[in-house]
Amino acid sequence: MALIERHPNVPDYIVEMSLKEIADRGGIADLFEEGHLILIKDYRLKFDWKALAALSKSTESISDAELRRKLKKLTAPYFFEGKPPEEINGKLIFRDPIRQAIYDTLCRGDLETFERAARALRYSHDEALRIFDICFPHYEPFRFVPSVRLTRTLFENLHWDNHSIDDDFHQARVFANLDSRPRIWSVSHRFTDWARDHYHEHDLGRFAGKDPNLMLNYIAGSVLGGTANTWMDSEPRHRVAFEPGEVWLGESRLISHQIYYGEAALVYMWFVKVSTMASPDRRFNRQVEAVHQEMQAKAAAA
Repeated sequence: MALIERHPNVPDYIVEMSLKEIADRGGIADLFEEGHLILIKDYRLKFDWKALAALSKSTESISDAELRRKLKKLTAPYFFEGKPPEEINGKLIFRDPIRQAIYDTLCRGDLETFERAARALRYSHDEALRIFDICFPHYEPFRFVPSVRLTRTLFENLHWDNHSIDDDFHQARVFANLDSRPRIWSVSHRFTDWARDHYHEHDLGRFAGKDPNLMLNYIAGSVLGGTANTWMDSEPRHRVAFEPGEVWLGESRLISHQIYYGEAALVYMWFVKVSTMASPDRRFNRQVEAVHQEMQAKAAAA
């Protein structure tokens, strides 16, 4: 299991459950929506670690900045979906420029490396879909983003995810460590808890009735430092070292998190119809709205 160091000043919202326990209780939608971090106990991906270890971690040779960005946050099917390459003048040419960049840069132009990585990621992809079905049997997704991280992440700032989408939506997320070494996270207060505790100190009432991403940006950037001022915050943290092949789930807009160290990872996201949630009132936007209502009611009664 993951090595977990729990901080006494952070609520313990970490839950460890086996896939059988999850299936027997009808899934974990309720726990996920409440902001728990769920670690799948007694399970590891039987992953081919060497398949990804053979890939180049550098994308600096690619001059196109947008293409470099896409390689950093790849979607796994680029490896195993799409038309096969054609040999032209002794070189394999893919019709898709992203697949071509994967082959040329990450796989160093080696077809065996490309195909081995494709097999490994196809396996983890299928397992992630199976785990999603067990954990969220009643969710109805309408969009799927199956991302993989193949480059190193180091000393990230504490933050809550902001997808820069102002729609009132719900997400489900499955994470897995695809590296042969531990992936180390720190996690701290949930967004709604932090907002309650610092509501008046930071005049968060000015964000009431607005897109919650605006308040999230302010707290993650101006208060905690964002990417411009690293290590600016002094928030207490739980620390989690996820073992190779370990799988976990959490609402990354609710759970503040910091990747302290990580190489390859699976980061899958489903946009889910709100009507299929265990409790639609627990969707992120509604939870933030409830904080504003609660704090404004307390101020009025004071």
